Amino acid sequence: MRRIFGEWRPDQPAHLNNGLVIADGCVPIANGYAPLPSFTPATAGQLGSPCLGAAAYRTADETYIFAADATNIYRYSATGFSSLIGGLTSSAAAGVRFCPYNRLMLATNGHDGIKRFDPASPGSFAALDASAPTARFLAVVRGFVVAGYASNDSLRLAWSDSGDPAEWEAGAGEAGFYLMPGGGDITGVVGGEYGLVFQENRILRMTYTADDAVWQFDEIATDVGCIAPWSLASYGRLSFFLSNKGLMACDGVSVQAIGSEKIDRTFLALMDRSYLEKISAVVDPRNSLYFIAVPSADPPNRVYIYNYALERWTSAPLPTRRMFPALGEDATLEQIDAIFGDIDQIGGSLDSAMFRGGYPLMMLFDGGNRLGALTGPNVAASFVDGYVEPFPGQVCRIRSVRPLTDSPDPTVAIAVEDGPADVPTERVFATRSQGGFHRLRQSGNLIQIKLSMPAGSAWTYAQGYDVEIAAGGRA
Repeated sequence: MRRIFGEWRPDQPAHLNNGLVIADGCVPIANGYAPLPSFTPATAGQLGSPCLGAAAYRTADETYIFAADATNIYRYSATGFSSLIGGLTSSAAAGVRFCPYNRLMLATNGHDGIKRFDPASPGSFAALDASAPTARFLAVVRGFVVAGYASNDSLRLAWSDSGDPAEWEAGAGEAGFYLMPGGGDITGVVGGEYGLVFQENRILRMTYTADDAVWQFDEIATDVGCIAPWSLASYGRLSFFLSNKGLMACDGVSVQAIGSEKIDRTFLALMDRSYLEKISAVVDPRNSLYFIAVPSADPPNRVYIYNYALERWTSAPLPTRRMFPALGEDATLEQIDAIFGDIDQIGGSLDSAMFRGGYPLMMLFDGGNRLGALTGPNVAASFVDGYVEPFPGQVCRIRSVRPLTDSPDPTVAIAVEDGPADVPTERVFATRSQGGFHRLRQSGNLIQIKLSMPAGSAWTYAQGYDVEIAAGGRA
């Protein structure tokens, strides 16, 4: 009998589940699952305190990577971090947000005035303008900079004049503001040709009108909004976020539940609302993946991974304080050696995206406040199938299992039950015979098969398994 791994659906009962009850340390691909690389730290990229925000952009053929803690904003280079501004008052709840505008990089923390970085004067961040409000969220919509939670008002949305991010006085050009009539606190703003304004219980689309009103606000969703600002991550027309009803995606027109009857109940059961500000999320566009950390510890130590092209989930152990979309920083062999101490001890390849300037990749700060990327050896992976009953009402005798994977060292475990209410009996089989078979003798009415790969195993795919079984007597 051949079993092809289905999608991970931990919200469903393990019995008669056509999908997986565990898919850990891996990512979904079109014909199975692929490994997840481990975290590779750059030791010269360690902050002295937790990262509250990070970003990257590229202008004039140079890549800039920024990170912020409670008091400073830093720029990262191959030799470490250098402070560009100090004396800030940033909180873990609001964090520090970055927003590129033309050649500038803007930064805001909801308390201090909006700052700007100009590569023409790369030594520091400076105040944007006295007319600019404080803001927790920034986005560029058409030629406007849009600020959410402006002037410390949770319902206030403000925008600069078109083409001038330093002009915010209402009535000057097209600059202005809007007070939300309801929907709860503003929890995020997404830019582009049109804007999306996320509130706790509502999502609005803002469309440029070119008249005195400047913007038209249309409701996309009522009673569905973003409850955790740092869960919001966007790429192209897709925005992913955590709502009170579970994990959602918005394409600017409608809202889709992406975790319903799959992982929502499991995620929400693990989630500790007192840690919502610790949540972190990012989109990896190269692999069509949305990563979101489960807010259940400080730092969170587990992420859920959604392949939005395939609409399938997995999970992985990954302690992270902040994930963010980044661009690789150019580095010579000498600089790489200076960062890692010993060039032979690098977990990833020297051809890694981490060392190529301008190459898009996901980066993160781990629980030790170290900057790095997922470029190391594969993490440990495990797949647990649902319980199946090959011969209803009869005992089955299991003689062998052959994993459908190119892993050189997989382990098979089998759990058997006589009935759904029984305590399962599990045995592990690590030895393989020629042809990739795990020979064994097990019997039971219901069977569940687990496939595991150790950390560092050089595998590229896992698709399922072949199991040799024969019918026995009545259960």
